[in-house]
Amino acid sequence: MVATPLKRKLAAILAADAVGYSRLMGSDEEGTMRLLSAHRAVIDGIIEFHEGRIVNTAGDSVLAEFASPVQAVRCAVEIQDALRTRNDSLPEGQRLQFRIGVNLGDVMVKGGDLLGDGVNVAARLESVADPGGICVSSSVYDQIAGKLDLGFVDIGAKSLKNIDRPVRVYRIERDGSAQSRSATRRRPRMSPGKVGTAVAILALAVIGAGYFGLLRLPTGEDPEARKAAAAHAVMTQELTKARAAAEAARRRAEAEAAAAAEAKRALEEQRAAEARARSEAELARARAEVEAARREAASKLAAAQEAAAAKRQLEQERAANARARAEAELALARAEAEEAKRKAAAELAAAERARRAAEESARAEPSGSAAPNPTAGVSSSASLRAGRWSVEIQCPAGENFRERTITMALSSASDTLIAEHGEPETPLSLSLRGVQDADGSLWLRGKGVSGLRAGARTYPAGFFVKPAGERYEGRGRLGRRECTVVISRAP
Repeated sequence: MVATPLKRKLAAILAADAVGYSRLMGSDEEGTMRLLSAHRAVIDGIIEFHEGRIVNTAGDSVLAEFASPVQAVRCAVEIQDALRTRNDSLPEGQRLQFRIGVNLGDVMVKGGDLLGDGVNVAARLESVADPGGICVSSSVYDQIAGKLDLGFVDIGAKSLKNIDRPVRVYRIERDGSAQSRSATRRRPRMSPGKVGTAVAILALAVIGAGYFGLLRLPTGEDPEARKAAAAHAVMTQELTKARAAAEAARRRAEAEAAAAAEAKRALEEQRAAEARARSEAELARARAEVEAARREAASKLAAAQEAAAAKRQLEQERAANARARAEAELALARAEAEEAKRKAAAELAAAERARRAAEESARAEPSGSAAPNPTAGVSSSASLRAGRWSVEIQCPAGENFRERTITMALSSASDTLIAEHGEPETPLSLSLRGVQDADGSLWLRGKGVSGLRAGARTYPAGFFVKPAGERYEGRGRLGRRECTVVISRAP
């Protein structure tokens, strides 16, 4: 594919750059940015007023193009005047000045950008200008000399960086008093007021000459008189023309002065309107920022309130779930205790029936026969109250429990047998009590205390044991756990 050739055109380029920008940023970044933004608003407005186009901006620099070098230089002068007025109201250490360079040259167009020596020369001219000053190339000077009421100082041919040829540079003097040597050789252009004054002086001179000439006119019809009369007529015509020219010049001068005053007034009104528009825009932007901040704060407050409400609701749900679990566990424990109580009652009733049946059977046997001993292998039903006995409870591991073995000493108080593990009513303690029946069986009941960190709780405990040779064996429950119990003689 064939590449599209670059377009070229002749343009007046204005390059501006801030002086001491890095130093100001180092001392006060936010203040410098606000000052630069305010200066840039002034610069952009003046460029737009003079029909310029901003090509590029990079931090503290501006690059703009104009169709005419006269417009570019007028824009540069007004920018420096406006910035000087702004800086005069600021402290010395907070002033931000710009250097400006203007060049007229051939440039390449690439999209919205401009490239080439025409742009580079303008940027280099800006670098040799004084703070608050303007430098132009000879190509610009040749086009604007005699068209603007400005002074120029020829500072000679300069070797600019990355430019392969010397460039003659002119510094603009704002008061118009300083002129370059080439400028002084030109015929000075007189203002309309001066033109009118000169014409008026010429007219007076002509009148004076004619008056004194008439005083010397001879009388008669001789040739000299006729020549004098002809000269007088010519002089009168010249005087009339001079008067007409002087009047026309005066009117043109007045018209130009009125037009200049009107243009100045229009420019001042436009600048005031632009300043009001910028102030209103800044005020609207500040109001929008305040409103956005208020909405953001309200949104954050609402979010925080919603989060707090959600947290309270979650805590309430957790508390309700904990109460429900506790109530469920309590109901389960009660149900298990009731079931254990019913089983124990049933076993006790069965044991009572067996005992009565054994007694009736013993009474029904002949008197000479020996009655069976229900506590075979045990000396008597009171044997648990005599001597030293040890109670060992074994609980196997379950789904939610570990294997547990509890060993306690069995003691007696009157007819009551007592087995205790740990201090009563303390975590991991167990207390059992019971009375041995005549057949040697024993029902031990009591309660234990869990060792949970989140709060110990009590649980019911009960075991039914029967004689088995030299010891007693039985089963029962520790809370919800099925366990076995063995009562044997202590060593």
